[in-house]
Amino acid sequence: MRLIGLLLTVIVAGLISTPVYAHYLWLNVDNYYPKAGEEVTFSIGWGHKFPEDSQPRAEMVEKLNLYLIEPEGKKLALEIKAKGEEGVEPIKVKLGKPGTYLAVLTRATFSSKTTEGYFYKPKNQLKNVLKSSWSETVAKAVVTAGSPEGETFKKEVKQRYQIIPLQNPAELKVDDYLPVKILLDGKPYRTWVYATYAGFSAEGDTFAYTTRADKEGIAKVRILKSGVWLIKVSDEIPYPNPKEADNYSFKSTLTFEIK
Repeated sequence: MRLIGLLLTVIVAGLISTPVYAHYLWLNVDNYYPKAGEEVTFSIGWGHKFPEDSQPRAEMVEKLNLYLIEPEGKKLALEIKAKGEEGVEPIKVKLGKPGTYLAVLTRATFSSKTTEGYFYKPKNQLKNVLKSSWSETVAKAVVTAGSPEGETFKKEVKQRYQIIPLQNPAELKVDDYLPVKILLDGKPYRTWVYATYAGFSAEGDTFAYTTRADKEGIAKVRILKSGVWLIKVSDEIPYPNPKEADNYSFKSTLTFEIK
């Protein structure tokens, strides 16, 4: 009986601690290694299957912000236009200078699940709310035009929760490790880090590599294969005003290509 009770306790604990996977954002780039002066096209990934899944709804697109940090640190705002009720028009930009660029996509909004579907409102403005959160997302992409000059790739942005690559992916090859740092409110944050590459799996929330950041917020992702990669982290912590939301929902992704 004691053994059965212990097994039930372990099973229940495992069920409680199993993460709930939510949709997340990432940036796709048609060419991560253009020549200086060439145009690249950004598109927005949304869902559970990298690199292609569903499309963000128009009401979400309105809440997105995208900008490009150039090799010398200058920030260039990029316009995002909804493509009908779902999807985003291609976002094109010419990379005029040689060096490494960092594209940054952000979103910060209430997100509530009700019996009628999802709404971008706090739960005190809705009825029959099942779950509500203040959701913050940062999606980054590293693009190198010509030679990998500068350290823009590891620039810390203003958002609360983010992945920072500590080495330029352009300098890595298969079997190398990419060190990344996870920050929450500017401080190192220990959490699980998931990574995958395009073509690894057609299943949702399936990753090729999993590791955990240490107390310094640093994790090392082994590059198993050449191609386009995604690194993802996510966490939830209690929200201070339970009338508006149950928790903060933080997500961050990083995309890059290994030649």
